Amino acid sequence: MNSYREVHLRFTQNGQDSYRVALSSHVGSASAVTPLLLTVSRLKELRHQIQAALLQSKSHDAAIDGELARLGEELYEAIFPEGRVRDALTKSLSVLFSPEEKQQRLRICLHFDLDDTELAWLAEFPWDVLRIPQVFPARHAALDPRLSIVRWLDVTQPPRPPTFAPPLRVLLVRAGARGCGGLQYQAEQDSITEALSSISGVQWDSLDLPTDLELRRRLRAFQPHVLHFMGHGKVDEDTGIGWVYLRDEEGKPVLLRAQDVAERFSGFTPQLVVLNACQSAGGTLSVNGHGSVAGALVSQGVAAVIAMQFAISDRAAMAFTAEFYTRLAEGASIDDAVAEGRLAMRSTVRDSFEWCTPALYMRAEAAGVLIQRGIQEPADRVEPAPVVSEGAPAGDLVLLCHEAYAKTHSAPEAEDAPALFARRRTRKVLINQTEHLKNREWAYVEPAVNALVDPEGGLKRALSEQGTTLLYYGFPLIPLAALAGHIVTTTRPVHVIEHDRESGRFTWSKAADEAIPELKLEQRPHSTGSAVRVRISISSEVELEDCQEALPDDQVRLDLHFRLDEPGRGVVRQEKQALEYARKLRASFDRFIAGKRAFDGGVHIFAAVPVSVAFLLGRELASTGLPPCFVYNFASGDSPRYRWRLCLQAAVEGRPSVDILGK
Repeated sequence: MNSYREVHLRFTQNGQDSYRVALSSHVGSASAVTPLLLTVSRLKELRHQIQAALLQSKSHDAAIDGELARLGEELYEAIFPEGRVRDALTKSLSVLFSPEEKQQRLRICLHFDLDDTELAWLAEFPWDVLRIPQVFPARHAALDPRLSIVRWLDVTQPPRPPTFAPPLRVLLVRAGARGCGGLQYQAEQDSITEALSSISGVQWDSLDLPTDLELRRRLRAFQPHVLHFMGHGKVDEDTGIGWVYLRDEEGKPVLLRAQDVAERFSGFTPQLVVLNACQSAGGTLSVNGHGSVAGALVSQGVAAVIAMQFAISDRAAMAFTAEFYTRLAEGASIDDAVAEGRLAMRSTVRDSFEWCTPALYMRAEAAGVLIQRGIQEPADRVEPAPVVSEGAPAGDLVLLCHEAYAKTHSAPEAEDAPALFARRRTRKVLINQTEHLKNREWAYVEPAVNALVDPEGGLKRALSEQGTTLLYYGFPLIPLAALAGHIVTTTRPVHVIEHDRESGRFTWSKAADEAIPELKLEQRPHSTGSAVRVRISISSEVELEDCQEALPDDQVRLDLHFRLDEPGRGVVRQEKQALEYARKLRASFDRFIAGKRAFDGGVHIFAAVPVSVAFLLGRELASTGLPPCFVYNFASGDSPRYRWRLCLQAAVEGRPSVDILGK
């Protein structure tokens, strides 16, 4: 593991036109008075030039790139004038080139006094463009992975303990509202979950387009160690206060101020927050805390925050995110992961200067917290297997096999999901409901539902275990698969795997570059009724006539039809495809149904989908503000063909939940 030594820089006012910079490090300390050469007007001018170039999506702008280099050199000359301070910095940096300390790295900690409003603008300065010609003559210091530049806030709240028991909980929040523009949420989330999937003892959860209240509820329920926020941000030019966007119950944008965001974390503060939101690092300094969203979170107690100083393109943001979480998954420190993320941005968006957009904030006495600490040892260290009690050793992969209309004759193996099986012991939990249901004896559906929600049943017991990874598969009926997902909810991540009819295995395609067919939406409003009729045509076409037998048109207020151009069995070939479809359904429900009183007749789902999609859909529906959700079961020999339905909310609450339709 690379270790960091620290150089602390403190800025204090020294009259109207100068300030004092004090340096302390492992080699000693020094201070000096320097003129205030970098004026506020010059700072704003440079920031606007950078912002304008970024908005034009230029991959390279020689004028701005040259200006950044000159700014970085001017910053060095102003902060480190010739004399004791510069000499102390040079001596501190020499540790990076010592042959005796090959793994040594350096963290430059920038301290800002919350009481010194005259120097407030220093906190907003793009410090990451700093150039140190004596040491890094041809590049900005922040692009060297041996050096970390940190905004170090001295706050009064004591830091939380830097360690925690596994599993590591990661919450991915995809925020947005009508009229705020689209971001490539799914691609970014896929890059994060791919990196996290290689870590033993990690749970992740996601939250789509939350309202303020929904965000608070999920934070309270999941209590994440890491929060990754994907959305939009801004800074009010008049007040200097940073904002992020959420939505209200009608889908309209709601602005949360920096301090409002910090208050949402009261009582369950994460160790790390990543803000992929434009200008989330911007905001003025004040005695009441930092005006930026990032600074307010650190003041609230977050150990480390990564935020964006300027607008950032989707391409650059995804490059940073993918490499950042990959390095964390490999056991790197936050500093190192940020440095590698910058380099990934630099190589992905060739010659771009978007690498200077991320800013790293840490709270005093909490720097150096490792996300992997207490979760994963370095790869070259092998510990003997711990002595554990029989049943559920931490880190097990639990195979949740759900049988209803047929028995399974195979189980997933390591070659089917290498990342999940790697270095894990496996065991199987069988949820067997075939005795009656395989013969389509629907009178036994309610007992099958009760068995699923039973606290002593196999599913609930598997969910109650800590430190395990869960993989769901099998041959359940669609409503029961959706109920299983609804019971799990998004607070306990569960992987899914699909049955491949050709090979007879539960497996996913190994071709990572396969195109994902688009799930399209057709909608048709009605003038009467109060129900929403949802058709989902993925494995086959859901015929409207069959649905009308179970739910006549006069009861329907809105028809939503989600369909592929070419529905068919086996069309869902990757887990990320199943996740994408489930989240598209959830996002559409949030947009068209949630919070609307006109739909108090419930959401009625007629789905021809793989088991994996049914399970994930039920899981997504567990955390919505929707009216009662009914999932219908199709059987070609029944009359009507949708012979019974299951109310998800009633089932999990222990109320009668199954309606048998027709005679």
